[in-house]
Amino acid sequence: MDRRAYSRTPRWSTPAPMTRVTVPSPRSADYPRCAAAPTLSDACQGLVDDLHERYALPSIYLLIDGRLRCQAARGYFQVVDGFTAEAGVIGRVVASGVPVVIRDVRLDPDFIAAVPGLVAAATLPVRVRGEVVGAVTVESTSTLPDDVQDELGAAADALGRAIERLGGMPPVPLAQRLARIAVGLTALTDAAEIRARAVDGACQVSGMSSAVLSEQDVDGCWSVTAASGPLAGSLAEWTDDDHRVIAAWVQAGTSSHFPGGIDVPPGYEFLLRTGVRSLAVQPLVVAGTVTGLLTTADTHAVAHDPTVGAAVELLAAQTAASLSNAEAMAELSRRAKEDPLTGLRNAASFVEDLDAAGGRTACLLVDVDHFKAVNDTFGHVAGDRLLCALADELRAHLREDAVLYRVGGDEMAVLVHADEGEAVVVAQRLVDAARRVRTTVSIGLALVEDSPPPLARLRADRALYLAKAQGRDRWVAAGPDL
Repeated sequence: MDRRAYSRTPRWSTPAPMTRVTVPSPRSADYPRCAAAPTLSDACQGLVDDLHERYALPSIYLLIDGRLRCQAARGYFQVVDGFTAEAGVIGRVVASGVPVVIRDVRLDPDFIAAVPGLVAAATLPVRVRGEVVGAVTVESTSTLPDDVQDELGAAADALGRAIERLGGMPPVPLAQRLARIAVGLTALTDAAEIRARAVDGACQVSGMSSAVLSEQDVDGCWSVTAASGPLAGSLAEWTDDDHRVIAAWVQAGTSSHFPGGIDVPPGYEFLLRTGVRSLAVQPLVVAGTVTGLLTTADTHAVAHDPTVGAAVELLAAQTAASLSNAEAMAELSRRAKEDPLTGLRNAASFVEDLDAAGGRTACLLVDVDHFKAVNDTFGHVAGDRLLCALADELRAHLREDAVLYRVGGDEMAVLVHADEGEAVVVAQRLVDAARRVRTTVSIGLALVEDSPPPLARLRADRALYLAKAQGRDRWVAAGPDL
């Protein structure tokens, strides 16, 4: 919301400019309400009460969990809250640490107006031990006094001293930390990012120094897939056998917590090997099946706290759901680029990859000879079997850097990083491989570096028809005349 939001007259009547009798600045009294406050909330409210004696619209914002939150305000019928550390003038001041006095808010594109009719504003950073933790701001429907920066500077200093006296900035509530991490996870679709965010979040929520995420591969073997904190390297060395011991603790879907302070029982010696004193394990469960483990650990004893345990349990549940969604989306993406019959990449993938191909890329088009006769004589089921067998055989005889596609009914294509001499070798291998499944193929090849990708495909297609015209069961490289 900024001044442009008020370009039209609102339904409510714009308040008349507020005027106040100027009273001496409270600087000499060191902002008594703020200085004597027993809590941070009282200190913030006390400071705006002190400032309200001279300014109509004072407010205080503190940086909490990455957002600037309004702690106290006077004179407003609407409060703007939740600035990022860069949004608006207040965010700019907190990000830069530089005071801002605006004599005409219409001239500052960053200004976000909370009420209509504002003319001027001033914002100064609040520091605790040299670190900017928030801002004190005043706004006005008329001009501000010349000494506004000096006075707000004294107010910001007073609040900084109060925060330090009261023990520093308030901790972010556990529920708020969990909610922000969980919301962040729901927005991710990349599995690696989800895993990294999960272990970082587990450290933040649990209060333990380190966390790891463990999962099973296709063969059922456990390993660490993401780690965070000073114990990350040691925990990542847990073997499959170690993981199976841990997984047994939570197989029923429960969590398990080792607070430390007692001897490690037989069978759990791997905890000593990794320097772990306390440990908590939460299962990742999808459709009733344990799919992973979210483990937090520390080198010191950490007492079991059921509230914290419940929060990490919710984080594990969100992590499991996010990873499951990411896997499903990756599968959909894979299927969108895959030929359902042969499992090869499809025509859309070929066009996309060909367009992105650089120099030293060879394009080979492969056509099955007399394929229509196979369908007409033995039926389409036999034709499909031939295509699948041929796809497997061709793929088995390609280099690792070559990609095989099915781009039409009986037409396939290959993209490989190669010069003409290397591409010819690839083409001959494909011709030989086709004979092993009792069929033959005709192949045309062209180099992408010799022409733009679409033209390279056209030249390969012309070479393919030359191969057929010359008797099939062969390859032809596109010459300069094609």
